[in-house]
Amino acid sequence: MQQEQNDLLQALYEEYQGIFRFMAFKNGLPECEVDDIIQDTFFSFMRYYGKKALRWNESQIKGALMKIFENRCIDYFRRLTRKGETSIDAEDPIMEYHILRYQMRHDICDTLILREELQKIRECIMAMRPKLSQVAVLYMIEGRSVEEVCEILDISSPTCRMRISRIRKHLKKELIKTGQFP
Repeated sequence: MQQEQNDLLQALYEEYQGIFRFMAFKNGLPECEVDDIIQDTFFSFMRYYGKKALRWNESQIKGALMKIFENRCIDYFRRLTRKGETSIDAEDPIMEYHILRYQMRHDICDTLILREELQKIRECIMAMRPKLSQVAVLYMIEGRSVEEVCEILDISSPTCRMRISRIRKHLKKELIKTGQFP
């Protein structure tokens, strides 16, 4: 059984370490940390899933490895911020960007505030006249282009743009009233 786990670890390392190396550099990890994070990913995988992983299919293994790797990258950036190694005047703006991105990515308060703001926006849109709410849903929520909205609603481009402008003004006014817009 131990030999099977060792063989699995070796095979996984050979297959995925290149992908993880590419992702690590893309995410802004320093070269001196990449090997440690990749090795920790594989050893953590075997520690937590060792015997179970022998029965898994390839997509389950890949998914678990990716999640562990992502968490190791997040942990690295969190450690940097706890040590106080970041500042607004960081010498490496790319590293600063990645640190801030990982810091904000899992902040529960920000997520809850964003959900509340989005809910308020949805409520404002649904309270509008149907002509405006249709445009708002298609353009702002579904992300369709002005041309697509015009085609779907059978309206002209200037009419559509005028409605979008009115929607923005209305949303701004409503959000200012509730204190959700600066």
